[in-house]
Amino acid sequence: MKLSSKKNEFGTAALYCRLSRDDNMDTESNSIQNQKKILQKAAKEKGYTDTLFFVDDGITGTTMNRPGFQKMIQAIENGYISAVFVKDLSRLGRNYIEVGRLTEEFFPAHDVRLVAVSDGVDSDEGENEFTPFKNIMNEYYARDISKKRRIVNKMKGNSGVPLSPPPYGYIKNPDDPRFWVIDPEAAEIVRRIYQMALDGYGLAETAAALEKDGVFNPTYYWRSKGTSRGGSKSTVEPTKWGHTTIKKILTLQEYCGDVINFKSYSKSYKVKKRIENPEENRAIFLNVHEAIIDRPTWEKVQSMKKGTRRRRPTVTQAPSVFSGYLKCPECGGNLNFHFNQGNHDIKFFSCQNHNSGLRKCSKTHYIRLEFLERVVLYEVNRLASFANEYEDDFIKTMMGRSAKVTENERARKQRELDGLLARDKELDGLFERLYEDNVSQKISDARFAKMSQRYEQEQGENAKRIKALRLELKKSEGKRMDIDTFLETVRRYTNATEITQRMVAELIDHIDVYHAEKQDGVTTQHITIYYNCIGAFSVPDRRKIPAAEITMGTRKGVAVSYSPERIAV
Repeated sequence: MKLSSKKNEFGTAALYCRLSRDDNMDTESNSIQNQKKILQKAAKEKGYTDTLFFVDDGITGTTMNRPGFQKMIQAIENGYISAVFVKDLSRLGRNYIEVGRLTEEFFPAHDVRLVAVSDGVDSDEGENEFTPFKNIMNEYYARDISKKRRIVNKMKGNSGVPLSPPPYGYIKNPDDPRFWVIDPEAAEIVRRIYQMALDGYGLAETAAALEKDGVFNPTYYWRSKGTSRGGSKSTVEPTKWGHTTIKKILTLQEYCGDVINFKSYSKSYKVKKRIENPEENRAIFLNVHEAIIDRPTWEKVQSMKKGTRRRRPTVTQAPSVFSGYLKCPECGGNLNFHFNQGNHDIKFFSCQNHNSGLRKCSKTHYIRLEFLERVVLYEVNRLASFANEYEDDFIKTMMGRSAKVTENERARKQRELDGLLARDKELDGLFERLYEDNVSQKISDARFAKMSQRYEQEQGENAKRIKALRLELKKSEGKRMDIDTFLETVRRYTNATEITQRMVAELIDHIDVYHAEKQDGVTTQHITIYYNCIGAFSVPDRRKIPAAEITMGTRKGVAVSYSPERIAV
């Protein structure tokens, strides 16, 4: 639309309309259609026949970065506008500093008349002493609405209702839009991505495979289904998948059927930037909707992704499958992967705290990769043989006293957590009733503030303990695995002939590597493997269990023998 300059007696009037969720308590009078009628009539009565509408629908007044508003400001700066009409001052905004700058500096400097119809403000009739107070009250209203909305979101979030839109693979439940159901077409792609991760494919390889097969990325998939999603609009090809998209899909716990609320927060209702919430501050609800990925598979993928963001060797460009799994029993640090500068075929691990230059660890804990692979393969075969030949003894070992003690402790913590969560839910109910009484004016704002502060204080104290318990349970839960599942996993590697990344991720939690010691002319290195589910486990010597001596010659002509660290069972 072409704008005309100030040639009329009155010039061109800008009729500005705005509506957002902040105005949902009075949607009829504040509707865009009603605002247009009021402003058109008021402009005509003031003698303005040349008018232009500028509209922002669905945008909060706490920000001044609104498309319609900014177009109006640009038109004023270009000299096309002589008057601005709004229904009330809150339409300009709910930030009293910015609105005050407009009314007291910007409009007068550009010789623009301001008319706020409902507030009785007309700058041509002189200054209105109450205008600054109206701006302050408009911002207070936005602050109050924000506070009440946070309370409502807190109640919803703590009751297990998802606060975010469904991720790729899910859609809103047609029968109850608050919750999610599986989208079969997208869910199949999610399962494919996880399977590729288990098979050792990297992010780039997975993205390339999806693109080759013509699979729509999530943004274009939602568009093809007519689903509107917020955020930036992708301009890449419909089948172009980014590394970050694959990585996000591989880390979303929601695919296990869980709901995770309060992942991010904002510091103020004026600041729209979201800040990632620490994990202990989030509300996690297990098995709320149907899972796309079973939990053991999801946990395996997370284990496989650990330690991948490390500097790769400059020559081999390929980290070992053991990277991130080897620990130093002396200092607790990780063992880093290296290769010999003179002979790149010699690959080894050594303690990071010894090699750092600070010498926090007294020994190198050096171990050759080839030697380690032979040891682990040997022990995995022995473990699989024991599980197959002596299944009852194997299960009995896993269900031993230590596991029972751990389970009892976990159950005690779970009971305490359940009690605190029940009280938290009860307090949410009190908040809700208190909020309703305040809205219906059964109690005053002062009374509401006092009572809500008391409830918030109790919830704050409970929240600290809830966070601690959830962290403790998460750590213990991450190491627990169904006995049948672990037994089945062990059997899968019966007679294995090579070490794979998937094998390490499924079976091993970590490995303690001791420094090789020489006794009676024999150099021996102790290694302790800590398995998932059962921890450190020394396979008993039985007739049907294979036994062999593992020895490797070093480049200095010294033979190193392997010895398992004996564990009482």
